[in-house]
Amino acid sequence: MNLHLLSTTSPAARGFESTQSGAGRRVTLARLPAWLADGVAVAKLHPLWWLAALLVCADFATLLELVPRFAVLAPLAVPFAAGLLVLMQERASRARPWSAGEALAAVQSHRNALAAIGLGACALMGLGYLAQVAAFHLSVTPVGVQGDLRGIWIVFDAHREAWAGFEPLVAVPFYVLGVAALWFAPALVVLRGLPALDAMLTSLRAVLRNWRVALVYAVAIAADLLLAPVVPMLVRGLVVTPLVTALIVLSMYGSYREVFGER
Repeated sequence: MNLHLLSTTSPAARGFESTQSGAGRRVTLARLPAWLADGVAVAKLHPLWWLAALLVCADFATLLELVPRFAVLAPLAVPFAAGLLVLMQERASRARPWSAGEALAAVQSHRNALAAIGLGACALMGLGYLAQVAAFHLSVTPVGVQGDLRGIWIVFDAHREAWAGFEPLVAVPFYVLGVAALWFAPALVVLRGLPALDAMLTSLRAVLRNWRVALVYAVAIAADLLLAPVVPMLVRGLVVTPLVTALIVLSMYGSYREVFGER
């Protein structure tokens, strides 16, 4: 992997900082319908392709819900899928000819940076999981005689039943940082040519700056997850998860373009 892919001093990054202050503009929630309308207009140009893309994304999300242990690895695939989708939307919205092979080749040319974004997001989410385990499943006991410390006992799976309900809260801040750093990063890589670290930091600042809009997406994702115990898997797989996926995918390019001034 080339080191310049992680550099924060590349010419592309400096140019972006000078024009957009590294965080994009602040947008309002009222713009969400317009982003969705833009996404639907692009999807109408190739309805079968976009329908297939939405279903594949929804199926992938459902698979991760069925096998939650692999969910922490999802960021490895998301940058490539997001980069491909936003590139297709950009070219279609500008009436430029494109093909699936051309778009795949363009994403392939950024594979190192996209892989670095995925690894960075995985690392942040992994830290959240480790913090959760350390807080609720590890017990540290000093061992000694009359004040003379002889060692430390570390016991795994020392579950604290009284605090079990608070266990996920320890990991949430790490997950939020991981998702925020990942959100716009693939688009910044494939459309702006930013290195991975610059793209993740810029995405993080943009999401924090527009936290009210980000909260809507977070609520939609959380609702999908929280409905798992009460809604049949078939209904979630065919209705709820595809709707949440469509919200994210169809508004992806419109939100990026408005936040970063490409209107």
